[in-house]
Amino acid sequence: MAHVWNEVNTVAVEAEYDVCVVGGGVAGVSAALAAAREGAKTCLIEKEYCLGGLATLGLIVIYLPLCDGHGRQVISGISEELLKVSLKYGPGSLPDCWKEGGNIEERKTKRYLTDYHAAPMIIALEELLLEAGVTIMYDTRFCSVHRENGIIHGVIAENKSGRIGIAAKAFVDASGDADICFTAGEKTVSLNTNRRTGWYFSMGKDGLVRHGLTDPIYTEIPKDSRLYAGDKHEDVTQHAIDGRKMILKHVQALKNESDPGAYPALIPFYDGMRMTRRLSGAYTLDEKEVFRDFEDSIGLTGDWRKPGPVFALPWRTIAGVNNANLAAAGRIISVTTDMWDITRVIPPAALTGQAAGTGAAICAKTGVAMKDLPVKKLQDTLRANGMIIEKP
Repeated sequence: MAHVWNEVNTVAVEAEYDVCVVGGGVAGVSAALAAAREGAKTCLIEKEYCLGGLATLGLIVIYLPLCDGHGRQVISGISEELLKVSLKYGPGSLPDCWKEGGNIEERKTKRYLTDYHAAPMIIALEELLLEAGVTIMYDTRFCSVHRENGIIHGVIAENKSGRIGIAAKAFVDASGDADICFTAGEKTVSLNTNRRTGWYFSMGKDGLVRHGLTDPIYTEIPKDSRLYAGDKHEDVTQHAIDGRKMILKHVQALKNESDPGAYPALIPFYDGMRMTRRLSGAYTLDEKEVFRDFEDSIGLTGDWRKPGPVFALPWRTIAGVNNANLAAAGRIISVTTDMWDITRVIPPAALTGQAAGTGAAICAKTGVAMKDLPVKKLQDTLRANGMIIEKP
């Protein structure tokens, strides 16, 4: 293609799309799937060699609740589809009460969630995107944007082919760290409060066993530990090193205490940080706004930590402010730190991914800025694709 960009180097545009999604975690998969199903020519850029992010490579293999803990399902759409897809090629099952025709009363005491295995989920997610016609670019790392007058014309990435340009009409930042938002000049907020973590599987006398190692999340960390910032490369490296040391120490304790033959069978291949950098959008949702209705709601979420609370998520927490054709998805949407802990997990990440991908497809087709999209059209499209948007 003839068009080139003058960035660090002159970069030729390798391909052009309607929608470009950066990040292949659950949010990115949902965004790409939603955009493609709306007829948008869609690509997904992923730095690893498979999809799922923390939900697969990070071994955080618990699909947290789609319900409010009192028997009401609050998340559906692609998020529920991925819940079921997680079990397509591997073991596990849904609670009987949440299956079709299940006991309604039992749903009030048993949440709509499941455990799954990473490898089957990786295969199923890839299959889902390929069936939808999404172009997947593995081993491709986002580097920067080409932006003029508040519009992103393309992203610059690097892979085995070198530095390449990818043009699109609309973009979804599902990077987990607000990489596009930060690079494109959106206001962002960073946290340096990430804890040491190391989810892994050991093999020993009881077979394969999962261990969810982490420093305390809501209380003081041990004196011999530290906190980490997910947008500082030194901290990212040290977090990985310290997590593996944590695993080794745990395995040694197993060997000394009860299982001499124990060894680490599967360790995470993705950083386990929870909250790194996020968008500071036109609206920042707070945990105090429980049960509040928003005219621009794009879906609901419960609180995975406790039964009861339900939150509506406004489109304004997702749409870019300084870039007309950018939306955020997953753990990087515009929320306060307390609310961040609720929206960073799989179900709401998939929900915001579906909303961002749908909005991006509409933006690409109509040319209307993300923040100015007709809310009713967006909501009607989401409802038609299974989303629950009614008042919480």
